[in-house]
Amino acid sequence: MKKVRFELNSASTAPVVINDTSSFKPTAQRVVIVMATYNGGRFIEEQIQSIQAQSYSDWVLYVRDDGSRDDTVQKVLQIERADHRVKLVRDELGNQGPIGNFSTLMEFSLERNAGYVFFADQDDVWHAEKIATMLAGVQELELTHGVQTPLLVHCDLAVVNEVLQPIANSFVKFSRLSPTTADLGLLLCQNQVTGCACLINRALLELACPVPPNVLMHDWWLALLASSTGKIGFVPRQLVNYRQHSGNVLGAISFSQRLKKLLFSTTQWKVHISVIKRSFEQAGMLEERINSRGIDLPHTVAKQINTYSQILTIAPLRRGRTLRHQKIGRNALKMRTGLIFNILIALTRNNVEDKAVD
Repeated sequence: MKKVRFELNSASTAPVVINDTSSFKPTAQRVVIVMATYNGGRFIEEQIQSIQAQSYSDWVLYVRDDGSRDDTVQKVLQIERADHRVKLVRDELGNQGPIGNFSTLMEFSLERNAGYVFFADQDDVWHAEKIATMLAGVQELELTHGVQTPLLVHCDLAVVNEVLQPIANSFVKFSRLSPTTADLGLLLCQNQVTGCACLINRALLELACPVPPNVLMHDWWLALLASSTGKIGFVPRQLVNYRQHSGNVLGAISFSQRLKKLLFSTTQWKVHISVIKRSFEQAGMLEERINSRGIDLPHTVAKQINTYSQILTIAPLRRGRTLRHQKIGRNALKMRTGLIFNILIALTRNNVEDKAVD
């Protein structure tokens, strides 16, 4: 892929809050929705029906199944025959897992000249204005930053149970996230973007593909790229019913539940240390992708990425201070969670230390 070079309008990586899109009438072309499925037969018809009921109807939905053993594929084929906008992706790649499945769909969309890409889970329900609202949001950003700038827009979600009864009005509040203030310094160590609630433009799609197989999640990868090289916009509206059921791969978990699991489970400590270590490696992949595409970042932004990717080369007790100095993980370093985060950072060993123990 050819190299792209551009200068950011600002060194700030803070998100833009998009409160009102009523003045924007979306006229976007080549709007693509990608849905990765696996044993989703229980809810997939309802999800696709909610997409078909969108007020903005000029879209195509690409569905790629990852080897379901239920009737997911049969249901998609039945819908495909009745609606030309719904297309089942057929390939010989086999099971790719959630990240690989969405990565394959992203490259498939890129090859078919997608202009904007939405991500859909197989079991949610979209509100009727989701596409129109978020397209208007990304067009607002394009007026300021240009269509060649990598852009991501995401929204809040309503957390519901499997029969769509409310669990929490706001996923953001339920999980105690900070999407209105989540700059790159926070995103490096804590994802704030939910895939099924986001939209990306063509520039970000080109930059993100191919998705490295070792990233923690495709939505986290997209958020890091958008924050560091372009801009993230957040729509503080619940535009998705985020369904929770026994088959969720990730799902929603409250902040208090997450903290309780961490405090009282040695297994969870090990899991969190593993995730933190992989987030350092993910920052290295981010740095490599940006450099390989010839993108010139502001010094402060490039320094944040490099510092986080190389943090294990610093003495354990100095790591927390180093992160604070570079304004990395400010939310994660606050109050009682800050102490836990500092301990986890200090306990994370680099590969040289691991080999010495072995």
